[in-house]
Amino acid sequence: MAFPAEWGHLGREGTVVQFDAGAGVWVANFRPGLGGVTFAGCHPDKINAIVIAAGDLWTVDLHSRTALKLLSAIDALWEIKDPDGWVFSRQGIALARLGPGGLMLHTRRLSWDGFDQIILDQTELTGAPWSPMNDKWCPFRVVLKSGKSTGGSYLSDDRDGWETLAE
Repeated sequence: MAFPAEWGHLGREGTVVQFDAGAGVWVANFRPGLGGVTFAGCHPDKINAIVIAAGDLWTVDLHSRTALKLLSAIDALWEIKDPDGWVFSRQGIALARLGPGGLMLHTRRLSWDGFDQIILDQTELTGAPWSPMNDKWCPFRVVLKSGKSTGGSYLSDDRDGWETLAE
């Protein structure tokens, strides 16, 4: 799979990405999200691709030339290993992980408004969101294999049902 230098054009038409999957070059146009990261790269399954168009995350089946929208509001991403994949910040309030088999986990809401001091190592992601209620930084920790989280500035239960732990 190859991405030319012009892959990231973002305009009214969306994000245009050119793919070369060995069976010919083709171009796809992705509708932009409401804002966030724009990116194209290899899917952790090493067969397909991922595209983030102004915050909307798509997986692209390179052989059938189809795409499936997975998540919205992606404002940061980090590549990780074991297994290979990506961790995504969802509007600075929750995290999700994509692995070779697809979405592996999604945290509960961890922040009122953004993450700071992010540190990523082989087993966990830590950081500190600001707490407007306590007027201070409140550290959090997410175990990358399971999605189990502790801390954060948003301390309510998971009323919205966001949390999906890995098996």
